[in-house]
Amino acid sequence: MSGALVTGASGFVGSNLARALRDAGRHVRCLVRPSSSLEHLESLDVEILRGSLEDDQCLSEAFADVDEAYHVAGCTSALEQADYFRVNVDVSRRLAEAAARQTPSPTFLFVSSLAAGGPATTDQPRTEADPDEPVSAYGRSKLAAEKSIAELADRLPISIVRPPIIFGPADRASLNLYRTIRNARIHLLPGYRSFPVSLVHVADLCTAMIQVAERGQRVLPGDRARGTYYVAGDRAVTYPEFGRLAGDAAGWLALPLPLPKLAFWTAGVIGECVGRLRRRPTLINLDKIREATAVGWVCSDQKVRREVDYRPAATLEERFRETVEWYRARGWL
Repeated sequence: MSGALVTGASGFVGSNLARALRDAGRHVRCLVRPSSSLEHLESLDVEILRGSLEDDQCLSEAFADVDEAYHVAGCTSALEQADYFRVNVDVSRRLAEAAARQTPSPTFLFVSSLAAGGPATTDQPRTEADPDEPVSAYGRSKLAAEKSIAELADRLPISIVRPPIIFGPADRASLNLYRTIRNARIHLLPGYRSFPVSLVHVADLCTAMIQVAERGQRVLPGDRARGTYYVAGDRAVTYPEFGRLAGDAAGWLALPLPLPKLAFWTAGVIGECVGRLRRRPTLINLDKIREATAVGWVCSDQKVRREVDYRPAATLEERFRETVEWYRARGWL
């Protein structure tokens, strides 16, 4: 049985990936922090290794007898740009270097983000060949991590996956969208223009990640785009349609309510101040508002469809219904 290492396995994407790998017949080793909850891993037949991504001894143990490594862990919200770079760049580089020291080296799949590429124009989805133009500190840190890891491409087989907005079971970020619709029957829109967004259900993302690790192209020295893949659902939607799909899946009417961008920036400033007072980043902060108010978060997944035969297993409508059912079954909604 082939072995796979998953970092960030206690989180939303990581726990879903661990399940998908087990279903595919892999022995799965989950590297989690000592303080992490195992809520989403308890029912899975996986190996749990508690430790730190900054501990070289722990990393040596983590990579033993591993054929594939999926680096899912990362920092998505921080008070300072330096915090994003410390986790997303420095720790990722340390992990990749540990993988490169193995003989033979495992396939190393890095989970980046559409934020590393930046928004596209409203009529032209972003592709892997486009120049990268991140607009947030988070996006810049993910791009810097890609570049740093790519420097090891002559010693380590590396592929990069860049998902857009991810939703599905165990996702607490999307849960706030559902609760807003449930309580107020509205879906807040940043600005008065309707713009497209790409979405991907976590199960489809996990399928694509495994397919890319198995038979995708690898990053080459000086050619990072070769081993980079965008992944998306069956279609892009407008932001108002995003809210309608979520509301329909739960049986609620979701009225789109456009607000001036100033209102979102004000919320971002308040969130930033609250976070700094508490010394803990909030869900809404200036970096997230930079992303929310940018137009054109849409990507093309034609490359991953063509090269590894990726296809979403269900429509967005079906995926939203599955997500609502999961939330309700566990009392989240």
